[in-house]
Amino acid sequence: MRQTSAAWRMLLMAGLALGLAALATADESAPGVTDYSATDAGVIEAGDIVEALAVPRGTRIRPNARPTVRLPVYFEFNSADLREDAVQLLEKVTVALASDELSTFRFSVEGHTDSVGSDDYNADLSNRRANTVQRFLEDRGIDTARLTAIGRGESSPVAPNDDADGRQRNRRVELINLGATP
Repeated sequence: MRQTSAAWRMLLMAGLALGLAALATADESAPGVTDYSATDAGVIEAGDIVEALAVPRGTRIRPNARPTVRLPVYFEFNSADLREDAVQLLEKVTVALASDELSTFRFSVEGHTDSVGSDDYNADLSNRRANTVQRFLEDRGIDTARLTAIGRGESSPVAPNDDADGRQRNRRVELINLGATP
């Protein structure tokens, strides 16, 4: 009987580990990137964001390996208006950025789009969306000096743009740890 319950515990633990691993993926081509772009925003917690972006105090962050988290921050179609699921996720981002582990760091808020529309239009849209996220965080108490908004347009896809799922993953916001505040 004990062997059976021990075997079940091992199976349960293995299943839990696989489930958590499926929640986020590391981007092998980009060191330090935690990719939640294909994850349901409701299951991402502030602690997950802290873990993805934190570095030990005194650690020098190399420009080519900055801790980055890709988040499924969704907007209304063809606008920079946040959807309700995005508001809930950004509330968690606010908690993460205010945490002891991240409160001394600066961050780039980078908006991305899919490839539908012109390059110029997508560059403008991604910039407006990054600014919306930055204002959201600032309105909830994150110091303006800690945030920079940048629109990247369609220039850095993380998935093919030839189906709805890929385009959805490409419409994302990334938070990048730029290092300690001056």
